[in-house]
Amino acid sequence: MKELIIYIPENKLKTLANILENCQVEGFSYYDIMGRGKLERNVSEKIVQGYRTEEKFIPEFVRRTKVEVIVPDVKVEEIINAIKQDASIKGKIVISDIVETQDL
Repeated sequence: MKELIIYIPENKLKTLANILENCQVEGFSYYDIMGRGKLERNVSEKIVQGYRTEEKFIPEFVRRTKVEVIVPDVKVEEIINAIKQDASIKGKIVISDIVETQDL
């Protein structure tokens, strides 16, 4: 089993959900997060004007979505290739081994 942690822009969650559904992934969890790094920013994220000061600044942190999914080893390449084929999704994928899972 593998855990995939996928960091994507917040507006790409529906696209990623469709890709995971097409790959027969049973379920996933997602979180709205703030962070900074090398991911591309939208123009609207780059410049924010102050309410009365008209001062412009670049926010230090931007909104992203973190998606977690646990899949069998044989599904990993299929999922990664499907995500890469959609050129609109830019982000990062972290892959970890899962030693054991238990249903409750």
